[in-house]
Amino acid sequence: MPFASNDIIDSKDLSFLHEVLTEVCRERDIAPGSPEEKAVADQLINWFLFGIRNGDELKSMLDPMIGPETAATGT
Repeated sequence: MPFASNDIIDSKDLSFLHEVLTEVCRERDIAPGSPEEKAVADQLINWFLFGIRNGDELKSMLDPMIGPETAATGT
């Protein structure tokens, strides 16, 4: 479920989130454009809107959601 927020994501925020998404997908062998990448992007945005603004913290929030099976298979 998406996190409801009145925050606005500007171009600087989008660039930052894209950078984190790219790093996570590269580290986890998640294919660009895959459903897994979309799921990670959705979670990144939700955590960002929740108030997590540090890249390493965002990545750590994703760890429970992206298990070893995702890293190994991309699914």
